[in-house]
Amino acid sequence: MVTAFPETAIINVPADIARRLLAAAERLPAYQNKDFYSTEIQSLVFVSIRSECRAGMDWLVSRIQERLAQRPYCVLIRGLRFDEGNRLFVAINRAFGELVALPYQEPRAQLVHYIEPRTDKLSKRGGRETERLHTDAADWGTPIGFISMLCIRADEHGYGRSRLLDVDAIRDEVQLKLGTDKLELLKTHAVPWQLHDCWGGGLKWRTVLTDSTICWRGYTIHLAVDENGAAVSREMLTLLDDFENVIEHSPHTIDFFLHERELLFSDNMRSVHARTPIMDAEVSNRLMLRSWIKTA
Repeated sequence: MVTAFPETAIINVPADIARRLLAAAERLPAYQNKDFYSTEIQSLVFVSIRSECRAGMDWLVSRIQERLAQRPYCVLIRGLRFDEGNRLFVAINRAFGELVALPYQEPRAQLVHYIEPRTDKLSKRGGRETERLHTDAADWGTPIGFISMLCIRADEHGYGRSRLLDVDAIRDEVQLKLGTDKLELLKTHAVPWQLHDCWGGGLKWRTVLTDSTICWRGYTIHLAVDENGAAVSREMLTLLDDFENVIEHSPHTIDFFLHERELLFSDNMRSVHARTPIMDAEVSNRLMLRSWIKTA
């Protein structure tokens, strides 16, 4: 069973707004990817583009905000046109908070992150980790608030469909399939997360679920257990495996193909995401741009 992307969460940008936003972006100086680590440049790009197309930018931002505040806590934007220097992409993201990333290192660590199948992390369980529903930056002290993803090139064979599942559906599925007691355990019993080296490594203990949020990336928990010796009961490890099985097979997962120039925003604390496998990932031409947005 496949759930289509809901029409109520789609924004179609009028052509005149798209044209004026692009023109404003192209009048700005060209920046390198490294330059966008500067919050001053992020703000300058946003303020400059908004000053030339205030009504259009405010219209777009307000509609994104409206849709992110309600299920399924994501929004698909169609009709925008983007400059090669990613200035409009950065400006729209900056409207929602500070763009953040790991320290610059190609090909994976970039503020405007170029995502290609061949660089996605391999999984010990087969395939790529990005093929399993997850929260981004789960190995940070505090995961980031929003994610945006811009499709530059879709896979030419139609592989790599996007998948999204919201936290409300997750709680309902867990209660139905595993029971109320297991749901409460996931909300009250902290588990260990292996932190990224740039945050000093070590462990962060937190729950998978709260009443309104989710943080999930199974391999980050397993790293904490296998490499850092974190003590987790056999009962809890079994529950985590059962939890992953439940969400991976949920009939409520939105499954859709992200086309060129389509921009996806999602709430990283109220949804999990993944892509379907890509045959011959080493040669696929699929290219996405991603930004992580810190909201607090």
